[in-house]
Amino acid sequence: MTSKRRPVTYTTDGVVVRTSNLGEADRIITLVTPIHGVVRGVAKAARKPGSKLGGHLDLLKHVSVSIRETRTLHGLSQAATVNGFRGLRNDLDKFSRASYVSEMAERFSVENGANQPLFRLLIAVLASLETTDNPEMAIHFFEMRLLQLSGFAPELSKCVETGVVLEPANHLYSADRGGLVNNESRPVGESALLPAGLNTIKLLRFLSKTDIQQAGVMKPSEGENRQLSRILRAQIHHVLDRGLRSEAFMDEVRSRPSHNSEAIAPDNSVSIE
Repeated sequence: MTSKRRPVTYTTDGVVVRTSNLGEADRIITLVTPIHGVVRGVAKAARKPGSKLGGHLDLLKHVSVSIRETRTLHGLSQAATVNGFRGLRNDLDKFSRASYVSEMAERFSVENGANQPLFRLLIAVLASLETTDNPEMAIHFFEMRLLQLSGFAPELSKCVETGVVLEPANHLYSADRGGLVNNESRPVGESALLPAGLNTIKLLRFLSKTDIQQAGVMKPSEGENRQLSRILRAQIHHVLDRGLRSEAFMDEVRSRPSHNSEAIAPDNSVSIE
């Protein structure tokens, strides 16, 4: 006679990365956690007025929550807010960027897959987005570090076509090959190569070895930032084999006049040799 497995209950930190309604009053919550990876569960009566549980399990909140494992959706209870990141949810531009970051964290996580470095990275970048005046570099820092943590760090020193160490110059980037291509070694038939200027390459290398505070000091020009965005997004799309739903929302908000980027004068630049 086979005995039934008893439910397991545990408490974990997590960031709420997605919510959806269930029935008349319940809510499905998706969390990224440090030890258990992606956790999906039901918060009973979370949508009822005055629900203490629902008040904690809002998008982009860092919470501590009790999880009761079941065969399908887990049960969520006894939630407490660790950091509400109120500044992210009260500003549309910040919210759109944080939504992009949280969706990437979810896509690069798996159920029952511990990834404490990714969780710490997510918390650090959400905190930075709440206060920084340079959100673009916070986003690029997250993109680069996420690729590194997942084993898909771009090759930035050698040509991925020839294996030769790259000279300081303008080159190209291939997401299919996962790195830079010598501008003089364009692969035959390769149509998806992206331009990678010398300063953009320096920025990519800087992002690969710096921390979130130093990343926020960098002030790339509008053109350099555009190249960074195209290269890092292309690499992420290649790894995931798909785009991200939150990209269009973030880009729409960012394109509004009040959020347009301005080129930085040369005397305000920081050396990244």
